[in-house]
Amino acid sequence: MRVMICNQKGGVGKTTTAANLGAALARAGAGRVLLVDLDPQMHLTASLGLQSEGWDVADWLSGRAGRPLAVPDEPGLFLVPGASEAVADLPADPAAAGFDWLVIDAPPNWSDAIAGLMRGADIVLCPLEPDFLGLQGLNRLLRTMQAAGLDWGRLRLLATRVSDRLAVHREVRARPAERFGETLLPVAIRASVKLAEAPGRGRTIFTHAPASTGAADHADLARLLMQDGRRARRKGTKA
Repeated sequence: MRVMICNQKGGVGKTTTAANLGAALARAGAGRVLLVDLDPQMHLTASLGLQSEGWDVADWLSGRAGRPLAVPDEPGLFLVPGASEAVADLPADPAAAGFDWLVIDAPPNWSDAIAGLMRGADIVLCPLEPDFLGLQGLNRLLRTMQAAGLDWGRLRLLATRVSDRLAVHREVRARPAERFGETLLPVAIRASVKLAEAPGRGRTIFTHAPASTGAADHADLARLLMQDGRRARRKGTKA
Protein backbone atom coordinates (compact mmCIF):
# COMPACT_ATOMS: atom_id res chain seq x y z
CA MET A 1 0.00 0.00 0.00
CA ARG A 2 1.24 3.45 -0.93
CA VAL A 3 0.16 6.40 1.23
CA MET A 4 1.00 9.94 0.16
CA ILE A 5 0.63 12.55 2.90
CA CYS A 6 -0.04 15.85 1.22
CA ASN A 7 -1.33 19.33 1.97
CA GLN A 8 -0.40 22.60 0.29
CA LYS A 9 -0.79 24.39 3.61
CA GLY A 10 2.10 24.09 6.04
CA GLY A 11 1.88 23.61 9.79
CA VAL A 12 -0.94 21.04 9.75
CA GLY A 13 0.99 18.11 11.25
CA LYS A 14 1.94 16.44 7.98
CA THR A 15 5.38 15.27 9.10
CA THR A 16 4.12 14.28 12.56
CA THR A 17 1.48 12.15 10.86
CA ALA A 18 4.02 10.49 8.56
CA ALA A 19 6.43 9.52 11.35
CA ASN A 20 3.82 8.25 13.77
CA LEU A 21 1.59 6.56 11.22
CA GLY A 22 4.63 4.66 9.95
CA ALA A 23 5.54 3.55 13.46
CA ALA A 24 1.93 2.61 14.24
CA LEU A 25 1.65 0.49 11.09
CA ALA A 26 4.84 -1.42 11.89
CA ARG A 27 3.75 -1.96 15.49
CA ALA A 28 0.30 -3.14 14.40
CA GLY A 29 1.75 -5.94 12.29
CA ALA A 30 1.29 -4.31 8.87
CA GLY A 31 4.72 -5.57 7.82
CA ARG A 32 7.80 -3.62 6.82
CA VAL A 33 7.11 0.10 6.46
CA LEU A 34 9.19 2.53 4.41
CA LEU A 35 8.98 6.25 5.16
CA VAL A 36 10.10 8.65 2.42
CA ASP A 37 11.14 12.23 3.22
CA LEU A 38 10.33 14.08 0.01
CA ASP A 39 10.26 17.57 1.54
CA PRO A 40 13.52 19.58 1.01
CA GLN A 41 13.14 20.88 4.56
CA MET A 42 13.94 17.30 5.67
CA HIS A 43 11.81 17.61 8.79
CA LEU A 44 10.84 13.95 8.77
CA THR A 45 14.48 12.88 8.76
CA ALA A 46 15.35 15.30 11.57
CA SER A 47 12.30 14.40 13.65
CA LEU A 48 13.47 10.78 13.77
CA GLY A 49 16.97 11.77 14.88
CA LEU A 50 18.51 10.63 11.59
CA GLN A 51 20.54 12.12 8.77
CA SER A 52 21.65 11.05 5.33
CA GLU A 53 24.71 8.84 5.23
CA GLY A 54 25.48 9.64 1.61
CA TRP A 55 22.37 8.06 0.07
CA ASP A 56 19.11 10.01 0.09
CA VAL A 57 15.74 10.41 -1.54
CA ALA A 58 17.23 11.72 -4.79
CA ASP A 59 19.30 8.54 -5.11
CA TRP A 60 16.30 6.38 -4.24
CA LEU A 61 14.11 8.01 -6.86
CA SER A 62 16.88 7.64 -9.45
CA GLY A 63 17.16 3.94 -8.73
CA ARG A 64 20.70 4.14 -7.37
CA ALA A 65 21.54 1.30 -5.02
CA GLY A 66 21.44 2.12 -1.32
CA ARG A 67 19.96 1.08 1.97
CA PRO A 68 17.17 2.87 3.85
CA LEU A 69 17.97 3.78 7.44
CA ALA A 70 16.45 1.74 10.25
CA VAL A 71 14.52 3.98 12.64
CA PRO A 72 15.90 3.45 16.17
CA ASP A 73 13.67 1.51 18.57
CA GLU A 74 11.04 0.96 15.86
CA PRO A 75 11.41 -2.58 14.45
CA GLY A 76 10.10 -2.84 10.90
CA LEU A 77 10.26 0.92 10.26
CA PHE A 78 12.77 2.37 7.77
CA LEU A 79 13.45 5.79 6.26
CA VAL A 80 14.67 7.13 2.94
CA PRO A 81 16.31 10.33 4.22
CA GLY A 82 15.54 13.68 2.64
CA ALA A 83 17.67 15.85 0.38
CA SER A 84 18.07 19.60 0.76
CA GLU A 85 17.22 20.27 -2.89
CA ALA A 86 13.79 19.69 -4.38
CA VAL A 87 13.59 16.56 -6.51
CA ALA A 88 12.22 17.35 -9.96
CA ASP A 89 11.68 13.89 -11.43
CA LEU A 90 9.34 11.70 -9.44
CA PRO A 91 8.30 8.29 -10.75
CA ALA A 92 4.60 7.55 -10.45
CA ASP A 93 5.46 4.07 -9.15
CA PRO A 94 8.60 4.41 -7.01
CA ALA A 95 10.49 1.27 -6.09
CA ALA A 96 9.62 -0.19 -2.71
CA ALA A 97 10.64 -3.83 -3.09
CA GLY A 98 10.73 -5.64 0.24
CA PHE A 99 8.28 -3.30 1.94
CA ASP A 100 4.57 -3.74 2.60
CA TRP A 101 3.72 -0.07 3.12
CA LEU A 102 5.18 3.06 1.59
CA VAL A 103 4.43 6.34 3.43
CA ILE A 104 5.54 9.49 1.60
CA ASP A 105 5.86 12.87 3.32
CA ALA A 106 5.30 15.19 0.33
CA PRO A 107 6.41 18.83 0.16
CA PRO A 108 3.73 21.55 0.45
CA ASN A 109 4.35 22.83 -3.08
CA TRP A 110 2.60 21.50 -6.18
CA SER A 111 4.15 20.34 -9.45
CA ASP A 112 3.45 17.96 -12.30
CA ALA A 113 5.83 15.51 -10.60
CA ILE A 114 3.81 15.63 -7.36
CA ALA A 115 0.62 15.09 -9.37
CA GLY A 116 2.18 12.05 -11.03
CA LEU A 117 3.22 10.60 -7.70
CA MET A 118 -0.28 11.18 -6.35
CA ARG A 119 -1.74 9.21 -9.26
CA GLY A 120 0.29 6.21 -8.14
CA ALA A 121 -0.82 6.38 -4.50
CA ASP A 122 -3.43 4.06 -3.05
CA ILE A 123 -4.36 6.62 -0.38
CA VAL A 124 -3.82 10.39 -0.42
CA LEU A 125 -3.95 11.41 3.23
CA CYS A 126 -4.56 15.10 3.84
CA PRO A 127 -4.03 16.32 7.43
CA LEU A 128 -6.44 19.13 8.16
CA GLU A 129 -6.22 21.49 11.12
CA PRO A 130 -9.83 22.34 12.04
CA ASP A 131 -9.82 26.08 11.59
CA PHE A 132 -10.95 28.36 8.78
CA LEU A 133 -7.46 28.71 7.28
CA GLY A 134 -7.29 24.94 7.24
CA LEU A 135 -10.51 24.82 5.21
CA GLN A 136 -9.06 27.34 2.77
CA GLY A 137 -5.98 25.18 2.34
CA LEU A 138 -8.16 22.12 1.73
CA ASN A 139 -10.21 23.95 -0.89
CA ARG A 140 -7.01 25.02 -2.65
CA LEU A 141 -5.77 21.42 -2.72
CA LEU A 142 -9.08 20.16 -4.09
CA ARG A 143 -9.09 22.77 -6.86
CA THR A 144 -5.49 21.93 -7.74
CA MET A 145 -6.24 18.20 -7.87
CA GLN A 146 -9.27 18.82 -10.05
CA ALA A 147 -7.27 21.00 -12.46
CA ALA A 148 -4.68 18.21 -12.72
CA GLY A 149 -7.37 15.65 -13.57
CA LEU A 150 -7.05 13.82 -10.25
CA ASP A 151 -10.23 12.42 -8.77
CA TRP A 152 -10.92 12.55 -5.04
CA GLY A 153 -11.68 8.86 -4.67
CA ARG A 154 -8.41 8.04 -2.89
CA LEU A 155 -8.45 11.20 -0.78
CA ARG A 156 -8.81 10.81 3.00
CA LEU A 157 -9.08 13.83 5.29
CA LEU A 158 -7.53 13.58 8.74
CA ALA A 159 -8.37 16.18 11.37
CA THR A 160 -5.23 17.03 13.38
CA ARG A 161 -4.44 19.09 16.48
CA VAL A 162 -8.07 18.78 17.48
CA SER A 163 -9.50 20.18 20.69
CA ASP A 164 -13.21 19.52 21.16
CA ARG A 165 -13.25 22.20 23.83
CA LEU A 166 -12.95 24.80 21.04
CA ALA A 167 -16.22 25.65 19.34
CA VAL A 168 -14.40 26.59 16.12
CA HIS A 169 -12.90 23.10 15.93
CA ARG A 170 -16.32 21.47 16.28
CA GLU A 171 -17.81 23.81 13.68
CA VAL A 172 -15.04 23.40 11.12
CA ARG A 173 -14.94 19.60 11.48
CA ALA A 174 -18.67 19.48 10.75
CA ARG A 175 -18.25 21.17 7.37
CA PRO A 176 -16.08 18.57 5.60
CA ALA A 177 -18.14 15.84 7.27
CA GLU A 178 -21.28 17.23 5.59
CA ARG A 179 -19.56 17.79 2.25
CA PHE A 180 -17.33 14.72 1.94
CA GLY A 181 -18.93 12.10 4.16
CA GLU A 182 -16.63 9.10 4.58
CA THR A 183 -13.71 10.97 3.01
CA LEU A 184 -13.29 12.60 6.43
CA LEU A 185 -11.85 9.83 8.58
CA PRO A 186 -13.67 9.00 11.81
CA VAL A 187 -10.31 9.05 13.57
CA ALA A 188 -8.86 12.42 14.63
CA ILE A 189 -5.47 13.35 16.08
CA ARG A 190 -5.99 15.30 19.27
CA ALA A 191 -3.83 18.25 20.26
CA SER A 192 -1.00 16.93 22.40
CA VAL A 193 2.05 18.41 24.08
CA LYS A 194 3.71 14.99 23.85
CA LEU A 195 3.30 14.95 20.07
CA ALA A 196 4.99 18.34 19.89
CA GLU A 197 7.85 17.18 22.12
CA ALA A 198 8.69 13.91 20.34
CA PRO A 199 10.44 15.32 17.20
CA GLY A 200 12.81 17.38 19.35
CA ARG A 201 13.94 14.15 20.97
CA GLY A 202 14.29 12.31 17.66
CA ARG A 203 11.58 9.84 18.61
CA THR A 204 8.15 8.73 17.52
CA ILE A 205 5.29 9.20 19.94
CA PHE A 206 5.43 5.48 20.74
CA THR A 207 8.94 5.63 22.17
CA HIS A 208 8.52 9.09 23.69
CA ALA A 209 5.09 8.78 25.32
CA PRO A 210 3.47 5.40 24.60
CA ALA A 211 0.56 6.01 26.99
CA SER A 212 -0.36 9.40 25.49
CA THR A 213 -3.43 10.34 23.46
CA GLY A 214 -1.11 10.94 20.49
CA ALA A 215 0.01 7.31 20.56
CA ALA A 216 -3.57 6.05 20.89
CA ASP A 217 -4.84 8.24 18.03
CA HIS A 218 -2.10 7.19 15.60
CA ALA A 219 -2.64 3.54 16.51
CA ASP A 220 -6.34 3.98 15.67
CA LEU A 221 -5.39 5.66 12.38
CA ALA A 222 -3.10 2.78 11.43
CA ARG A 223 -5.79 0.19 12.13
CA LEU A 224 -8.29 2.13 10.02
CA LEU A 225 -5.94 2.40 7.04
CA MET A 226 -5.00 -1.27 7.34
CA GLN A 227 -8.72 -2.06 6.98
CA ASP A 228 -8.77 0.15 3.86
CA GLY A 229 -5.78 -1.75 2.55
CA ARG A 230 -7.40 -5.14 3.10
CA ARG A 231 -10.57 -4.02 1.29
CA ALA A 232 -8.51 -2.68 -1.62
CA ARG A 233 -6.61 -5.97 -1.94
CA ARG A 234 -9.86 -7.98 -1.89
CA LYS A 235 -11.27 -5.82 -4.70
CA GLY A 236 -8.06 -6.28 -6.67
CA THR A 237 -8.25 -10.04 -6.24
CA LYS A 238 -11.87 -10.16 -7.43
CA ALA A 239 -11.02 -8.00 -10.42
